[in-house]
Amino acid sequence: MNTFVDSMLNRVTMYRLTLYYLATLLVVAFGLGLFKLAPSDPGALAFSFALLTAVCWATNRCFAWLLHLPANRESVFITALILALIMPPVVVTDGLGVAGLVLASVVAIASKFLLAIKRKHIFNPVAIGVAVAAMALDQPATWWVGGNLKLLPFVLVGGLLIVRKMQRFEMIGAYVFANLAATFAMTPLAMSSQALTQALLSSPLLFAGFAMLTEPATAPRSKWPRVAFGTIVGALSAPTVHFGGFYLTPEIAFLVGNALAFAMSPQGRFKFTLVRIEQIAADCHEFVLKPDRGFDFRPGQYLDWTLDVRKPDDRGNRRPFTIASAPSDSDVRVGVKFYPRSSAFKRTLAAMKPGDVIYGSQLAGAFTLPDDPDEKLAFIAGGIGVTPFRSMVRDLIARRDKRSAVLIYGANKADEIAYADLFEQAEMEIGLRTVYAVAEGAAPSPSAHRGFIDAALIRREVPDFLDRTFYVSGPWAMVSRFRRVLREMGVARTRIKVDFFPGFA
Repeated sequence: MNTFVDSMLNRVTMYRLTLYYLATLLVVAFGLGLFKLAPSDPGALAFSFALLTAVCWATNRCFAWLLHLPANRESVFITALILALIMPPVVVTDGLGVAGLVLASVVAIASKFLLAIKRKHIFNPVAIGVAVAAMALDQPATWWVGGNLKLLPFVLVGGLLIVRKMQRFEMIGAYVFANLAATFAMTPLAMSSQALTQALLSSPLLFAGFAMLTEPATAPRSKWPRVAFGTIVGALSAPTVHFGGFYLTPEIAFLVGNALAFAMSPQGRFKFTLVRIEQIAADCHEFVLKPDRGFDFRPGQYLDWTLDVRKPDDRGNRRPFTIASAPSDSDVRVGVKFYPRSSAFKRTLAAMKPGDVIYGSQLAGAFTLPDDPDEKLAFIAGGIGVTPFRSMVRDLIARRDKRSAVLIYGANKADEIAYADLFEQAEMEIGLRTVYAVAEGAAPSPSAHRGFIDAALIRREVPDFLDRTFYVSGPWAMVSRFRRVLREMGVARTRIKVDFFPGFA
């Protein structure tokens, strides 16, 4: 079942999944209103969403044009949908209510461009938008989507799909636990059961966690900072938390958490200029880029890349790609595989010329080398999934770090093997041993394995496999299969690391 769910999730980008989730909630709420099963007036809801969408879209276009930045169309609709689900629906004759929606929309979108350091926006756009609307016009968010039991199944199921795709269970768990703990601690014991039930079933807790806490641009990217972030926001957003006569709201809790999250990961957004494109294998090209400022990362990490795609398809204009270069290199390299029916993003990427610009942000990834130089390693790569190993190996060569490492690299055909010259250099300089497995056609060398990588090949080429930490990178189906194969071989779960980023679509 989990494999099927993961397979379905990996066909859609993270942003598109969030868009579907929010749109489903709005449509269900509209339908419930039509049949008088929810207090929201469907006419007011439709008008509010149309107004929010128009204002968000226009504001985004204006700032993108003025600042010469690529506009992410999906994020505009995501912002409008969240606002529609938490702000009170209004009718056209409600002047103050309309003004509240307009102000929340303008501030939310403007904050992405103006409240930013190193091109990284600091605050969750929706949180800052509704906070300003509440303070300036006394038009606060009611978070009505969280108070409807009939919507709860949709909130829960869709939200869990987002959390699974993004692998943020530890952050959401910390957030919910901290909220319930704070609610329990600050509620009289006789009322604690009722308060906890209300927090879970009739409060913004779950929706805010699924739709806003997971927003990648304003949350930390590594595990323990994410847990701390979830704990802080969860505790501060409990309805019983107050400082004197000042009671916190969920949006204020998010703003506090966002500020702390920025302090934990302040790198920001980078502007990369294309130097050249090199073919590294059949249908695979490497983009050599120059960053606009110092760029520090760990080998194996990835960035979210944003392009100005004129006519984006349903896969949007963002994509996560692993960095293939070493931190000591002057250029940043990214290896990309192209398919006959590539997305609009990849078609735009392939058409780039030297001097063109692409933006990278949200540096993340725990698929990195261990600090202990004596730890034995085994790398398993499938296709273009070799890119994080290219970064690691290049870094090991640069630092003259002679670790005990074996690379098993699988490809369909010999001409699909990339970076063979670097791995040959690594064998001579740091002792890396590379084993190639080719499924079809002639093998690249007499010692190469004909066929797919399997348990027998691993046992033969890595006889001390139980003593090694395995790193697996490639298509998600392959990664899932080898995680299972290695466990069946007796490799401890803690010794299996897989490359992950939220979305292969």
